[in-house]
Amino acid sequence: MPLLNTPKRRNSRGICQSPILLTGSFIVTLAVMLLVLSQSYLSPSRLSRLKSKFHLTDFHVVEKLGLQKQHVRMERFATLFHLELAERFNLTQGRDNTRLDELVATLLSMESVGITTVVFSSPWEFLQSTDGPVNFDYLDLLVSSACQNTRLKVAFIFDLVRAPQWVFERWPAAKAADSHNRQYNLLSWFHPEAYQLALEVLKMVVTHLAMSHAGCVSSVQPAFNNEYEAKYTQEHDCFQDYSTPALTAYRQWLQARQPQLADLNKRWGTNVQYWDDVAPPVLEAGSVMAPDLKTRYWDFLKFRELEGAKVLSRACSVVQSAGIQCFHHVPELFTVLVAVYGITMFKYIASDPHTDYIVLDASFSTPYGSPVHPAKLRLSVAAAVGYGKPVHLGAAVQDSIDYDLLSSAFRNALLAGAAGVGITNWLPYIPLNPSLKETLHPSLAPGGQEDGGGSTAACSQGVVSVQVGLFIHFESCAAWHGFQWSSDNKDPVHDLIEAAAKKLTFDCAPRLSVFLEFDRLMAALPSLDRVLFVEPLVVWGGKEFKSYTEVKAAIEKMPHEVLRFPGIEETEAAELTVLHELLVHEVPPVGASVRLTS
Repeated sequence: MPLLNTPKRRNSRGICQSPILLTGSFIVTLAVMLLVLSQSYLSPSRLSRLKSKFHLTDFHVVEKLGLQKQHVRMERFATLFHLELAERFNLTQGRDNTRLDELVATLLSMESVGITTVVFSSPWEFLQSTDGPVNFDYLDLLVSSACQNTRLKVAFIFDLVRAPQWVFERWPAAKAADSHNRQYNLLSWFHPEAYQLALEVLKMVVTHLAMSHAGCVSSVQPAFNNEYEAKYTQEHDCFQDYSTPALTAYRQWLQARQPQLADLNKRWGTNVQYWDDVAPPVLEAGSVMAPDLKTRYWDFLKFRELEGAKVLSRACSVVQSAGIQCFHHVPELFTVLVAVYGITMFKYIASDPHTDYIVLDASFSTPYGSPVHPAKLRLSVAAAVGYGKPVHLGAAVQDSIDYDLLSSAFRNALLAGAAGVGITNWLPYIPLNPSLKETLHPSLAPGGQEDGGGSTAACSQGVVSVQVGLFIHFESCAAWHGFQWSSDNKDPVHDLIEAAAKKLTFDCAPRLSVFLEFDRLMAALPSLDRVLFVEPLVVWGGKEFKSYTEVKAAIEKMPHEVLRFPGIEETEAAELTVLHELLVHEVPPVGASVRLTS
């Protein structure tokens, strides 16, 4: 109804027309509400009762928006994983045996150094050890330790890959298997019934957290890998999946795109007689030296990234249906382990509407001992931020800590647009002291070393540096089967990207954008002053190859520099391998120097 159509005032003043009484009523009401809200914040489990008491039907919406605003602006997190909760605080030994006072003291100390969120975790096998009710008493004890004693928000990682033994007794084929056919008590997400059950249990857990700890539990990660990271697999010491359901799913995926086995044999250069004998390549670090450009290899990687992203998206939709945010940890992006881990699915996860935010895990040395410069972490964060989701850098602290190094990593991440930073695996290596507090909140004043040594005075006058776009074809980072152990260059992807990171300068403020896909770079070109372009090793034919040629033509008209992955000859020609997509038979236009694989 239009504002001018409001009813006329009465001649006599009621209580709501009296200025003095109106002001007094407002102040009293506001004071009461603030008191109640402050109490409810310290004990968020009371919020559900607050709704009915004050008839605040939209309170959850306000509450969620408030949490999201805090989350985006000033997030500082620290993890307390299930193993730490069990060994340090006896939290899995029942309420009477737990060292709850010690846990609460630790949480209070975390809060005192500026940490805003504690990340707890638990495996499915512990929360439902028998085919019966979920152990909500444990969940409530764990979450309430933070919610009722501190102002910390709680993020929860539900480790679904560690399914209970009774699940495998019901469905023996639900166990994941490695490439040597060794089975593990780890859930294969390709087993339809077991995966559906996992989603139903996930639904029960997130619904309970949302109802019983509203306003305190901010987000949940459904984890399907042993390291709590959003990836397809690991190898050797951990999780792979060459189980029967996984192989069946792959064969069905192939048949839907290449119905004739003869055509698949021609594509792969194989001579398989039956579909049941079709198998993916074995992915083990060091099994192939130099880039693998075989179509059979890239078909399997494409299947892994598409199906893995689908699984994680569906799980996140379950989390969001309970009114809770869904997040993913992702491993380091620019390394040869991209292939083995299958994290090329990252580009789908990051753009998926069911992903609310991303935690980018980082360490300060490679698995073979080479140090990681904080500037490289800046590129990783910039690449993730480009997908429009809040991104946090999680630094793994597993030994003695160098505060200057940690502070530099956090500063680089925040300058690249990170919404927050945090520490993982920190207990008992790092004390909760003023030094950590200062490290978690590094100075972002312009003119620092990470800014290329720019003048603070010049930066304060608003001097704008050039806008640089760095393009790294993410799928080409997966051309290696892990570490090149027999080579002097153990991780050529890491070395290339770190060299590029050190080469780039950052004057005054972050002026660098990182792109992993051609179409994203193409859309941003009008806003860029120059481009540093890492020539891809492989592209898929059709749409991607078309985007590649358009980008190459466009950057020729602007300042640019081309870098090359190791394993491709130095040449000015656009030489790369173009892979024909399944059921797509497009030939690249004449004039491009390419190697075609069929």
